[in-house]
Amino acid sequence: MRVVIDTNQLLRMAAASNKSPLMVAWHEERIELVISRELFNELAEVMARPRTERFLRFGNAQRFLSLLQTKAIWVTLAPNSPPCRDPKDDMVIATALGGQAKFIVTSDKDLLDDELLKQTLAKENLQVLYPMELLRLL
Repeated sequence: MRVVIDTNQLLRMAAASNKSPLMVAWHEERIELVISRELFNELAEVMARPRTERFLRFGNAQRFLSLLQTKAIWVTLAPNSPPCRDPKDDMVIATALGGQAKFIVTSDKDLLDDELLKQTLAKENLQVLYPMELLRLL
């Protein structure tokens, strides 16, 4: 099952490491994590911020980025994907559509609460879920 995990949840995975239920699901191959260069670069930039670094144990950020580089499914952004009300989230949608993902996993209200966007994505067989909703489906 192909899944795009938004930056906010990727950070949680990096911080919790093997204690993260999403990380466990990925390691157990219950999900296939899809990522684009744009999403990866955003994650790396956010991880390098001083206020973010304090939540990551030494070396966790680099280990997680290396794991993504080798184990994630790399895709290019889909052209003409539907826009989100927050333009910064457009790349998450474009990554999911470019990778033919079934789910976007996030805690971002701009993706979760936009009913028109969710209806549009449903036509592409793509759902936006909280992490716990995805884990219940597994």
